[in-house]
Amino acid sequence: MNGNDESLLRNVRFMQLWVGQGISFVGDAVSMIALVVLIVQITGSASAVGGALVARLLPTLASPLAGVLADRLDRRAVLIASDLARAVLVLGLIFAKDLVVIYVLVFLMGLARTFFNPTIRAAFPSVVGSGDLTRANALISGTFSVSETAGPALGGVLVATVGVEAAFLLDSATYLVSVAFLSRIPLPRPQMEDDAGFARELKAGFGYLAASRVPLAIVVGAFLTVLTINTTIPAEVFLAKETFGAGDAGYGLLVGLFGGGMILGSALIAALGDRVRLLPLYFLGIFTSALALVVTGLSPTFVVALVALTVAGVANGIDNVTTDTLLQKSVPDAFLGRVFAVRFLGFSVGEVLAYPIGGAIVDASEPRFIYMLAGTATAMAGIFILIFLVAVSARNPRNLR
Repeated sequence: MNGNDESLLRNVRFMQLWVGQGISFVGDAVSMIALVVLIVQITGSASAVGGALVARLLPTLASPLAGVLADRLDRRAVLIASDLARAVLVLGLIFAKDLVVIYVLVFLMGLARTFFNPTIRAAFPSVVGSGDLTRANALISGTFSVSETAGPALGGVLVATVGVEAAFLLDSATYLVSVAFLSRIPLPRPQMEDDAGFARELKAGFGYLAASRVPLAIVVGAFLTVLTINTTIPAEVFLAKETFGAGDAGYGLLVGLFGGGMILGSALIAALGDRVRLLPLYFLGIFTSALALVVTGLSPTFVVALVALTVAGVANGIDNVTTDTLLQKSVPDAFLGRVFAVRFLGFSVGEVLAYPIGGAIVDASEPRFIYMLAGTATAMAGIFILIFLVAVSARNPRNLR
């Protein structure tokens, strides 16, 4: 273990943040399984499940407003308030027997999440030194990927053996654990230059992003790649079961290996730390994802498709870490909340657009085609971002970091 590893793992504030977030990640994954089961028990409708997912995403439209608060208020207070609110709201699901009540609770939980996500990303550079940012982001991202892989399995066992109430109770407890750790982490107040009004700060955030070409390219690139790559999600089950005849087990393996690849990608970045340049690595992740998706569509056997999707997962894990770190290193603290808020808004809009687009294309063609199309579109998005940044660098070399 090198010196940077030691300094990061000896950073008490980071370790508290890491452990608290990791436990909360698992709780979220567990309760999501319980939520789906609860809705099916009440309604028996797949559309009702889809409605809950929409209700969870809708609050992201308020992300720019949440970003202003992340740059105005005590960030620790925002984080603690968001987790406390979610701890109470998820308990409410235990007593919810009506679909409308469930949707309201899920919407409010999504709203609290909308305030939490940009704030935690904005606070991160003050928790770890700039030399540890890449590795720290990789550890957090890898932990999230592990929770997304293991959490649903744990949730399924818990719901089957104890019931949905136990899963919601566990998730509420994880938020309280997160609060306990966050309350022990001192965070400096945002570095605001003046006490401008809310509307002026919102406008200033958009103005900064529009004028700062590298952060703008990263934010736009994140939206484009989420849009292109996620169009394949509706095709996954059909690729496994119809194209390759691998059945339900094959579908589970396909999804699981992609998640495992994301864990490997985060682990790779954690090992490399700041020994690699982030921008080239960012583009390597995009173009590797594109190639892996095309290979998946052309795969002669299911094994080849599994290998290609594992590689795509590795590239996706790399992309997630480099995107966060590039923004944290290039954006001033006073604007970090607003920039990350726009980034999360782009993520949600990309997801909302990708699923119906991907589903319609699969219905009109066949699963292989959507993977080849998604890979081509991802490569085009990468080329667009690269050309944009090269043009900016030619005009002002200091603007490309």
